[in-house]
Amino acid sequence: MKIEPARPWWCSTCTSTATATSTATATATARHSSTPPLGRARSAAQVANRYLECALTQAASLRLRDVDCDLALVTNLAERSSLGWDGARLIERIESLGVQVLPTEYRHRPLEIGESHDTYLFLRYVLDAILAAADGEPAERQIWLTDLDCVWADAERVFAATPVAPQIGYIEIPYPPDWDAVGFSALGVTRRALGEMALGMGGSEALPRWVGGELLTGTPGSLRALVEACEAIEGRLAARGEMLAAEEQTLTLVGALGREQFCDLSGVACRILTVPRHGAPRLEEPLDFGFWHLPSEKGQSLRRAANERLANRPARLRRAVLAPLGIA
Repeated sequence: MKIEPARPWWCSTCTSTATATSTATATATARHSSTPPLGRARSAAQVANRYLECALTQAASLRLRDVDCDLALVTNLAERSSLGWDGARLIERIESLGVQVLPTEYRHRPLEIGESHDTYLFLRYVLDAILAAADGEPAERQIWLTDLDCVWADAERVFAATPVAPQIGYIEIPYPPDWDAVGFSALGVTRRALGEMALGMGGSEALPRWVGGELLTGTPGSLRALVEACEAIEGRLAARGEMLAAEEQTLTLVGALGREQFCDLSGVACRILTVPRHGAPRLEEPLDFGFWHLPSEKGQSLRRAANERLANRPARLRRAVLAPLGIA
């Protein structure tokens, strides 16, 4: 597929549990304990299909607005037949929106994440997605990598905030210093703990900004350098018998050590939690942001929106997404 260098490239990650045998659910679940657990799905195919519903909704949020960009879906899905009829139909409809499917092996999986291996599916898969998305791309190409459970309310506004290379765009998550942002593991689960790790590794930032992993953007060279920085830090930790399970921890530590330049895009992009008692401040004006990460809406409004797309009812798709935010 020919990709025009002047156009941004959206790229999302999706891992099928049919092939990810030693780990379980998703990075979005790891980021906040109030996300509905994907363990409720009864099979690997159902889990994968839930994410494909998100992918279809996100792609539609761009295509129905005629946003000038190329789309790709990075997945470690080996055999589409493992998804059943529903999954095959979702993939077909995703591709009908001009989305290029990029099969990519899961190489950066955590070696061990304790009891959470039955709950978290593709921690750190974004590192594999970066390498797949950047492969063979022109140096000036701007690549946007997102989680699947996201929608674009105003892509042009977000693209206008593109950081200057070698900066990496991301969403800062304003966690309190001692908030457990991971929900499992004992190492580096808070901003303060990661700051202490950074100081012990030669850094100077005691309370680093938390780098959200739902949106990362940069040029191919900048993104590849980010993966190299993550791998180098993981190597240093492994030599001490330590490991950070989630990519957000590693990304935050990379920033705390000054290994890469990050540019906060939280002025145009945000994470929105919609379930009761999530503890996060209420977002008064969601339409002030052009990109929404909706981790609580997997299997809910994102599924309803996907079903509207499958039924070829685009007018109702937008309503399905907006309803949980109180602005339908």
